Amino acid sequence: MCRPPCVIYDGNVFFRKKSPHRLYYPVKSRWFTKPRLKVRSPRRAILGNMQSHVAKLLKNSMSFVLAGIGLAVLIGFLFLSSYFSVTKIEVVRQDFNINSAAIENHLNSFIGKNILFFPRAQAVNAILQKFPEFASITLNRQLPHTLKINLESYPIIANLRAFYVLPKPELAPVDPNAPLVTENKELMDHAFNLTGNKNNNGETPVAAAEKQAPVEQKCLLNKIGQAIFDKEENLELITVTVIGLTQPIADREQVIPKETISYMLDTIQYFSNLFKMQVKAVEFRPAGRELRLKTDSHLVIWLTLEKDYKEQLDKLKTIYEPAELNKENLSYIDLRVKEKVIYCRRNTSCDKQ
Repeated sequence: MCRPPCVIYDGNVFFRKKSPHRLYYPVKSRWFTKPRLKVRSPRRAILGNMQSHVAKLLKNSMSFVLAGIGLAVLIGFLFLSSYFSVTKIEVVRQDFNINSAAIENHLNSFIGKNILFFPRAQAVNAILQKFPEFASITLNRQLPHTLKINLESYPIIANLRAFYVLPKPELAPVDPNAPLVTENKELMDHAFNLTGNKNNNGETPVAAAEKQAPVEQKCLLNKIGQAIFDKEENLELITVTVIGLTQPIADREQVIPKETISYMLDTIQYFSNLFKMQVKAVEFRPAGRELRLKTDSHLVIWLTLEKDYKEQLDKLKTIYEPAELNKENLSYIDLRVKEKVIYCRRNTSCDKQ
């Protein structure tokens, strides 16, 4: 008995080896017949190959056509279907003082747009143009209809005190050669009170307005120089005073330019590290482009925005201890003049500035 597979020879030829034609597998209980090779002529082989290639090409072409039709239908559904239209805009705010309703109303023009192809950059620019007080704006899509907007405001860096004086009223020029009716003259005198009743100091209301004290406004100041009125004063922050305004400031109005804010913050940090003093308050005068730092020892440092703050403070550092200015009872030190350090002692004539 032979081991599988067993070889069985056909015929009675025993004098030469013959390749097995049939193999028997006793375990599988079946016969295996070795397939015979089909011999085709070269012409038929070429024709057969061409037919197979054409059939494959037609099959692939039909697949491509069907895939293109399906893709076109899918794109048309995504673009034209109202299923993915924006119907709701939600503002996620960490600060409850943010007017989310105003932002949502400002973005009403984006209602109905396709949420899959929503113009994020355009929406962000629209928000920043109307509400520049936000440092970061993130838009997230919540399929199929909702658009969520995450807002992050600029940090508050200081308390703000702004002083403004309204400009003097200008009178319309009057032609001296034109006849003046007595009735009109009385009306003008009564309106402007140029020759009318005077106050207890013997001044007309116009003259008193010229000498009126500046009006003070209190609010907060954020990192880009905007006035924030809807938050309470923070006593842990420094106070920035702006002097010389001619109009009252409004909420979210740019009071101090961004460049000046950066200059001020860098100056405070450099001064504190250089002299080991703490800055408690800052005074900004936009008309003269001056910056005044008030330290914890009530010493005021005058600087100009026209020059580098490091150059001005380094100039003071070179003579501050050698000249024993740290032992003087100084009111202020003026560093605005090039290559000069001007200082004023307390209770002197210059101390009144």
